[in-house]
Amino acid sequence: MQLGTGALAQLLPMHLWLEDGGTVLSVGPTLAKLVPDLSEGLPGRLAPTRAGRTGCPLAEMRVAIDQRRRLFLRVVCARDVVLRGHGIRVEDGSMLVNFGFGISLHHAIRTAGLTDDDFAPSDLAMELLFLHEANRGVLTELSRFNAQLAQSREQALMQALTDPLTGLHNRRGLEQALAQALRPSDLPDAGPQPFALVHLDLDQFKQVNDQLGHQAGDELLRAVGQVLRGQIRKADTAARIGGDEFVLILKGMTSRTALSHLALRIIRAIEALSPRELAPLVTSASLGIVIWTHAVPTHPDEILAIADRGLYESKARGRACATIVP
Repeated sequence: MQLGTGALAQLLPMHLWLEDGGTVLSVGPTLAKLVPDLSEGLPGRLAPTRAGRTGCPLAEMRVAIDQRRRLFLRVVCARDVVLRGHGIRVEDGSMLVNFGFGISLHHAIRTAGLTDDDFAPSDLAMELLFLHEANRGVLTELSRFNAQLAQSREQALMQALTDPLTGLHNRRGLEQALAQALRPSDLPDAGPQPFALVHLDLDQFKQVNDQLGHQAGDELLRAVGQVLRGQIRKADTAARIGGDEFVLILKGMTSRTALSHLALRIIRAIEALSPRELAPLVTSASLGIVIWTHAVPTHPDEILAIADRGLYESKARGRACATIVP
């Protein structure tokens, strides 16, 4: 049975028919789209894919056909496209090869702008491409969903550790921050970094709630949260642990003088927030401060208890002051 080049093009749109000497007799229309000048010859247009070969696509084609093995050639003008195929010897000694794309299908379609009409009806290339694109779409959606899930989980964790009124850490957030501060340093043979813990509450806060209402009290607490956030560094921690009680963790802060100056700034800033309607009473703050080093207790509750003792000493001394213990 003999076929003309027109019928061959319809049945095998990716065929290449050439004489043993390399003269091209026919190129399938789809292959011609991908390598427009292939009819002029193979050199410079197709090349072997494996290192160590002669570099001659014609010699590679002869060997593959005569040994009845698969043929792999790279498109020189589109390096991501690899043609895979098999061929036969025609009765006159010429070679007929039919190519496909394999895993480089999507590169070929993108390079040459191929459509379903460029493939034989029996070729499942476009169906495979659809499955590839569908799979990539699913993976993209899964990746986006996982990113959203991770973001939601992070937001939920932050909400669980945050006081909704002030935006500071809540008691649970403080517990985690204090536990982190007590962990050993990442440096070899180094223990935890020293820090100062400040426990403070507001003076005359009960009168604010009783005389001006709980909304005024909430506004004052929010303002105090802003004051504390503005007085500490990024690496420090500020928490509201309930009512009008706040705790600060100040990393590396061991200077009693610096702590005294910080306490004074906080007291003055909180006094400036005192509602005018509360006069002659003035809201202020009393503070208890402990400087933690390796020589004092390492249990969080014990450290908080020491700072709490300093707070009550400040109350006993007349309020609006700070006590550093021991």
